[in-house]
Amino acid sequence: MPLQGTPAPTPAAPFIVQPGVAVPGGPPTAAQMLEAARAQRRELLNQLERAEERRDDLQEALTQTPQSETVTRAGLEARLKDTDARIASLDAEIAASEQRVSTAAAVPGATYEPPRPVVPRTGPPEEAWVLGGMFIFLVMMPMAIAQARRIWRRPTATSTEMPAELADRLNRLEQAVDAVAVELERVGEGQRYVTRVFTEQAGQRALGAGAAEPLEVRAREAVQQGRP
Repeated sequence: MPLQGTPAPTPAAPFIVQPGVAVPGGPPTAAQMLEAARAQRRELLNQLERAEERRDDLQEALTQTPQSETVTRAGLEARLKDTDARIASLDAEIAASEQRVSTAAAVPGATYEPPRPVVPRTGPPEEAWVLGGMFIFLVMMPMAIAQARRIWRRPTATSTEMPAELADRLNRLEQAVDAVAVELERVGEGQRYVTRVFTEQAGQRALGAGAAEPLEVRAREAVQQGRP
């Protein structure tokens, strides 16, 4: 029984052991054993890579060394043999390390991942998105469909009547073209007649026919007869 005036000792808070968290001063956890096995495997792989690089260097040096240097070649061959033995040993150790990693990963709690922190949600609540989608679907979509149908059914007025001014100009243009065509036909007829007269006169002169009228008079008469 405690003495008067002496406060009672406060009970210590219970220590809660979380999965994957090591207890200070306690044995290593399964997660720590798995991480140690993985670290050993990574180190063995690095050693194997360096040993293979060293073997490539020795093989290249042995290839470049002439046959006459027997001592140098014997030393390179011995080192190459030792490197091959080291590579074989590392291969065996890596295989054993792979087995230890798989064994440590099979222990419950070895692959424990701590829970991710909950990130507070920012922005409008989910109800706002739901209500907005319902408003668009129930109100805006029917209005858009009705407007589209109204546009499709609207008759399109097509104007097929030609303006009176344009029709008059086309008529005058057609009459002018017809008059030009008639004049060209008349000129062509007169030209053909004059050519025929010249041809006949040339033929009569060649056959020794009598004197004909002067060419200028006949041509003038032919032109006058060809005119309207």
